[in-house]
Amino acid sequence: MDLLRAIKAFSQVVESKSFVKAAERLDLSTTAVSKYVADLERHLQTRLLQRTTRRLGLTETGRAFHERCVQILAEVEEAEREAAQEAIVPRGTIRLTTSVNFGMH
Repeated sequence: MDLLRAIKAFSQVVESKSFVKAAERLDLSTTAVSKYVADLERHLQTRLLQRTTRRLGLTETGRAFHERCVQILAEVEEAEREAAQEAIVPRGTIRLTTSVNFGMH
């Protein structure tokens, strides 16, 4: 199971209040999003969402877990930004070998 993707899918379902809208936002199929959430619930061995034909709600465990997921996803995004920034900033020594004439210009 891809835990990070499952957490993203779960968080998007909670924020969208819909599996269909979450799937659209994540550019996934509704089935894939549903599978991620089911896998996450199986992994945690608890129910995170209360599903009925008309409503989707959080269990108490789901509410607490979602709060932590929001923090975790924010940290992951920040770490990705920092890593990308580090890749952009050049560093180190550049050694260049050239002719004397070129060096004098």
